[in-house]
Amino acid sequence: MNAAQASVHLDGDGTLVIRVSGDWALESPVPAPASTIQEVKRAPPTRLILQAADLGHWDSSLVSYLASIAEVARDEAVTVDTTGLPRGLQHLLALAAGPRRPLPPPPPHQPLPTRIGVAGIDFGEHAAGMLDFVGRASLAVKDVLLGRGHFERRDFGLLLEQSGGSALPLVAVINFLVGAVLAFLGAVQLQQFNATIYVANLVGVGTVRETGALMTGIVMAGRTGASFAAVLGTMTVNSEVDALETMNFPPMEFLVAPRILAMVLMMPLLVLYADLFGILGGYVVAVGLLDLTPSLYLTQTREAMTFSDVLVGLLKAPAFGAVVALAGTYFGMKTGRTASAVGVSTTRAVVSGILLVIVVDAILTVFFYAVKL
Repeated sequence: MNAAQASVHLDGDGTLVIRVSGDWALESPVPAPASTIQEVKRAPPTRLILQAADLGHWDSSLVSYLASIAEVARDEAVTVDTTGLPRGLQHLLALAAGPRRPLPPPPPHQPLPTRIGVAGIDFGEHAAGMLDFVGRASLAVKDVLLGRGHFERRDFGLLLEQSGGSALPLVAVINFLVGAVLAFLGAVQLQQFNATIYVANLVGVGTVRETGALMTGIVMAGRTGASFAAVLGTMTVNSEVDALETMNFPPMEFLVAPRILAMVLMMPLLVLYADLFGILGGYVVAVGLLDLTPSLYLTQTREAMTFSDVLVGLLKAPAFGAVVALAGTYFGMKTGRTASAVGVSTTRAVVSGILLVIVVDAILTVFFYAVKL
């Protein structure tokens, strides 16, 4: 393998000749163009000729070397002659010397009040759009329930399965672990007062009133809400929603209403299922680590919980299902016409769904406390 070489010669008429030879490869040492570039800038020649003599194998290292020198020469208004190079190398240098697009100017810096104002306007637009969407979705749900809307029963069955049965393993694991953690943290504090038995009260009441419904809502926002946004967003990008409108199938009745109904119907069942596994998680910790007997733990749990505690969690469930479905369908229907817009809509649906679940949970918790439920 011959070493890469580059000879630089300045003729008497001011012509600069660069002759390359040898094997040029990225993994082997090659000449650096820095000194030649400095010479061209210091005393620009009248003409630059690039030639090859005994040139062996070459790769992008040779293209980079010659292109960097040729670029500087063109900036100095020097004519570059590449006819002495192999045809493939000439073509690559011509591509490298193609028209250069100017870099876009950086966005102007906006002061903090301006950024806050823009964010406020954007939030207001989304809030107004969401309220309009909620109104139209409510009318669509009413029409579907009254049998006046376009409704595909087979698709609704699939939506029930996606919103309910398919989510059972994830809901079970999350709530089991939450119940176990709640029992462990409660035991650490209650052991100081020799009141370990009240771990059953903490886990039972806390699960059926709060954590069962809340954790299930968050799980469904990240799972089913994201799925709704992705499916409807893809349909929007592919103009399938426009096609439904053209065929006189209202998208709100055909796409949005069934998803809202499926979530509202399945959430109470999922919450009951979540409550069971949350109490089971506390049971495992209490019996396995705290030396409580199974019968004592179950008896204490049954005595601590009341029907109103279970009812609070079941009343929260439909509200959580509605806001998760509304967030997913709203951002899915508002997706732009690019592929990246689907990802943006999905992210917004998940974030908004989780936020709305927590906000609704806080409002309902205060309301139930006020009415002493």
